[in-house]
Amino acid sequence: MIDFERLAKLKNTFAILSRLIDYPEKDTFSMTFRQQLMKDSALSTATRGEILSLFDEIAEYSPVQREEIYTHLFEMNRRYTLYMSYYKMTDSRERGSVLAKLKMLYEMFGVSEATSELSDYLPLLLEFLAFGEYDNDPRRKDIQLALSVIEDGTYNLLKNAVIDNDNPYIQLIRLTRTLVGSCIKMEVQENA
Repeated sequence: MIDFERLAKLKNTFAILSRLIDYPEKDTFSMTFRQQLMKDSALSTATRGEILSLFDEIAEYSPVQREEIYTHLFEMNRRYTLYMSYYKMTDSRERGSVLAKLKMLYEMFGVSEATSELSDYLPLLLEFLAFGEYDNDPRRKDIQLALSVIEDGTYNLLKNAVIDNDNPYIQLIRLTRTLVGSCIKMEVQENA
């Protein structure tokens, strides 16, 4: 079951994480984003500290070095992809169905894809969680699809990334997975 209250509180966090996990642009690791993270009341002190530490670690690199690190990690390496359904379904017909359902989900909640990326791209999924207009919408339980795709994809990415576990981008994905997971309530089963 989705904790929509928690999901709403994390909207700004997901917007920032989307930018940090996406291909680094010149202003990605700006003081503006850092200040937004510092003021993010949805994060625990420990989680905020971890994200800020990773932010600072990546920000120390020059813009060219950040691009190089990102490219070698996610674009030139088949073990790590930010296309979350790829791990489980590679290029199967089933994956095509999931991509189409995600695209419809985005449209249903007012998020238009202004990118050439596939709908299972992690930064795009995070943008959907950040900017989707699903408050009080009776169809909002359908968001479970996006949460499941993120959960499955990040699980497999992190499983593959054992040797690069200390990479700050991998650590950002680990924290993102934890935050997304915090939006899911476990249903308590009653004993009959």
